[in-house]
Amino acid sequence: MDEAITKWLLSIQPIEQLWDAVLKVVHQDMWEANHAASSLLQQQMLHQENPSATWPTVYPGMDVIANRITPKHYDQGGAFTFYDHLVSFGQDHNAHFWVDDLDAEFAYQPGTSILFSGKGLHHSVPEWSAGERMVIAHYANKRVMDRIEVNMPFSLPSQLDWWFRYK
Repeated sequence: MDEAITKWLLSIQPIEQLWDAVLKVVHQDMWEANHAASSLLQQQMLHQENPSATWPTVYPGMDVIANRITPKHYDQGGAFTFYDHLVSFGQDHNAHFWVDDLDAEFAYQPGTSILFSGKGLHHSVPEWSAGERMVIAHYANKRVMDRIEVNMPFSLPSQLDWWFRYK
């Protein structure tokens, strides 16, 4: 793996651990599935010619998107019981996150963190009028989870789940 990428992955590891902890509280079943998948994928990568020195998150997939609009879509590779985790960065931008199924618009300024079902909710980030925008999109792909035989969450968490888990 490229040395600059490895260095960047190592540098974001502390904040990724915080975001992983949030996922563990919000959707523990998803955290457990992601943790199992990431561990298996890292073991498989160790047998490759250029293995990853580190992977900073329990999410098996992560994309970095810079200064791009995101057209309306449902996440094709996800599952209804998965939460994607989007974290907005940048400088002086006024982007908004749209959830068409809810007819809702949310401020998506630098520092915003969104956990939601990208397969279940039609979403987009239209053009913004100022500033630099970047997002780190964390996700799990259903086909990858099936291929490595990791059981996925059966349902999304509910308040009742949290009550019994944390009472």
